[in-house]
Amino acid sequence: MTSSVKVLEKDGKHIKLLFEGYERPFLNALRRIALAEVPVLAIDDVIILENTSPVYDEIIAHRLGLIPLNTPIDKYPLPEDCDCGSPSGCPKCRVMMVLDAAAGDEARTVFSGELLSPEDPEVKPVSAAIPIVKLAPGQKVKIEAYARMGRGWEHAKWQAANVSVLKPHPQVEAKVKKVGPEAAGIEEVCPVDILRVEAGSLKVTDEAKCTLCMECVKAYPDVIDVREKQGSFFLEIESAGAMSAQAILAKALQILQSQLSDLGAKVSGETK
Repeated sequence: MTSSVKVLEKDGKHIKLLFEGYERPFLNALRRIALAEVPVLAIDDVIILENTSPVYDEIIAHRLGLIPLNTPIDKYPLPEDCDCGSPSGCPKCRVMMVLDAAAGDEARTVFSGELLSPEDPEVKPVSAAIPIVKLAPGQKVKIEAYARMGRGWEHAKWQAANVSVLKPHPQVEAKVKKVGPEAAGIEEVCPVDILRVEAGSLKVTDEAKCTLCMECVKAYPDVIDVREKQGSFFLEIESAGAMSAQAILAKALQILQSQLSDLGAKVSGETK
């Protein structure tokens, strides 16, 4: 089978592709890497300089760590790849961020948009509208935080993708040329509503929407056939916001290629 890749949907946070002629293990490896190994920035160290709010320091630190941060591509190395060798990092492998907020005469909510980086303006929360803490009149929080690169397998806060799904391409076909009255209810059986009976013929409105639940086959095994199309898969990636879905896919491919090259070199070295 000739291999091909087709982009079906694409915007900044989401991409859906159709792969033809590729093996499932290869594409599943790509899916897993996109979810667990593409590195992004997240706050990992927090210094609470002042906190007079009713929320514990640990809770605020936890909330800061889970705020997605815009991550410049290939700008910051992973801590283990930085030549500083310091467990606390350096300006090349970490970014300082500050939060300095106070309530005047009225209570207020502190949002993620107030979390700023004096070192790198590119690094900022993906959304400015994430609530961090509520302050009563006269209360204040002053925080120094440090973000570093990490991967999803270390902690969920470093997951570049919210969704990374591989789905077989369904193939839905009618077994009969004309649908009789005994199959009049076949349209209602499909949970995604893609089956239509028109002039006695069974039509599939959008084959790609089929979830392979097989409900139609269970109800009408002599009328319809549903199976996976061999070597054909949909890959769908949704970004958490730190980088675009396209960038996640490109980075995942780069990581997979690097891992295979490393494995090939080790196998060659052992078998010489």
